[in-house]
Amino acid sequence: MKEIIRNIVIDEFSKLIKLIEADFQSNFKRKVNNFLLSQMDERITASMVFVSSFESKSGFAIETCAKRIARLKFGDENVPTIVNPRNLQHNIDASTITGQVVVTDVDTHNGDLRGEIAAFRANNEARGMGKTRVESGVTMENVRNTLLPLSKKYETDNIYTKPVDLAFFDGKMWNIMELKAGGDLDSSNAPSNVEKLLTIYVDMGIENCNAYFATLYNKDGEGNAWKGAVKKHLHYPSMFLIGADFWNRILPNGIMFTDFTKLYREALDEIDLNSRINCMISDCIG
Repeated sequence: MKEIIRNIVIDEFSKLIKLIEADFQSNFKRKVNNFLLSQMDERITASMVFVSSFESKSGFAIETCAKRIARLKFGDENVPTIVNPRNLQHNIDASTITGQVVVTDVDTHNGDLRGEIAAFRANNEARGMGKTRVESGVTMENVRNTLLPLSKKYETDNIYTKPVDLAFFDGKMWNIMELKAGGDLDSSNAPSNVEKLLTIYVDMGIENCNAYFATLYNKDGEGNAWKGAVKKHLHYPSMFLIGADFWNRILPNGIMFTDFTKLYREALDEIDLNSRINCMISDCIG
């Protein structure tokens, strides 16, 4: 199983590095034209170009890894490309889908629905600090009691799709996730990300569904309390899967987050990442 996971990472990150290599020089040239960086050594600028490109493009690669790894634990049928827990009739071709989508008959574009979800979030924001802090009232129970009825209220005769970062059935519950790298969203982006997650929950339209804000790593360090603007809008920690908690939820039995990080490093060594980075940089600066 470890070898399968290592090969998944090799596969997805090999594709990623090829994409970065394909447009690295053009991205570097655009940075060279930025006078704000003109005093920097070209190698520093080229390194910045790689980091920027890697961070912007690696999200899809690691999301795909997570989906494929979740299938090892829960089975292909429980981590479907087309998430359709209510068995709605549709003519969507799974081969045309990138990632995962939820099929729904809820009018997700309805302004009144969006307004009700936004009001629910805003009316349940966390407040206070320290011992007087009250965590967000957006709990699993409150979401189920308040938002699930909106699935019927805004039901239509049409079929819609909504992209979801990761969705899987664990044998008892569907789990839907808004998945970020470190989750370091600013105060202006956090509400919209939470409302997107809550909208997907309404789209699912089923009682046996949990919604989580998940991150690939703990930006504050594994073992430390995670800090982020999203905590104002979702109950912490019950609606969060941060770093190791996320990976341990989807990794096959007997494989832990520490094992996965080791496999990840081994996979990047195998695709010779550092040498390929140095070649990209050298080709740009001569």
